[in-house]
Amino acid sequence: MIPPLHAWGDESVRTHTAGQPRYLLAASVVDSNDVEASRALLEDLRPTRGKLHWHDLNDRQRKRVIAAVAEIDAVHLIVIAAPMDPRREERARAVCLERLGWELARQDVALLTLEQRATALAARDLRVVEALRGRRIIPASLRVEHGDPTAEPMLWLPDQVLGAFGAASEGHPVPPSLSAAIETYDVEP
Repeated sequence: MIPPLHAWGDESVRTHTAGQPRYLLAASVVDSNDVEASRALLEDLRPTRGKLHWHDLNDRQRKRVIAAVAEIDAVHLIVIAAPMDPRREERARAVCLERLGWELARQDVALLTLEQRATALAARDLRVVEALRGRRIIPASLRVEHGDPTAEPMLWLPDQVLGAFGAASEGHPVPPSLSAAIETYDVEP
């Protein structure tokens, strides 16, 4: 029997070169048999005792991390809501979560662990998920939970992918193997 797939998610708000803010919600899907090795790799890449966070890395560290992340056998889905009204960020997140959930269900993912948020915002995410189930956009078989990025290195993976994706949109090189593993979806917030 094939173990169920698990995805780890993170978000980013970026300003596009045209000056329009974009909300990005990413999920990294790693084969269950590769999770422990991926976790160990991510822990080895961490320069400090905290989590591996794109914005905390210098250029040299980013290049090293992205080269290693590109070697992880994963599919990375990025949903982009643009242009985003900064006053409606949660609306953009809900729209991204809808498309992301639908895409993950199509790939037979059983569990999506999103990076932990404040209690009220995490509860909001779960209400959005329940509404999506009610509308039959995502199946009941896709569970969604929130995880602590200081305790779960797999949550660092989508953060690094979003960082590399943002850097690529600014003209910085990304390894072709990572670019090939990224699927993007545009939605209107």
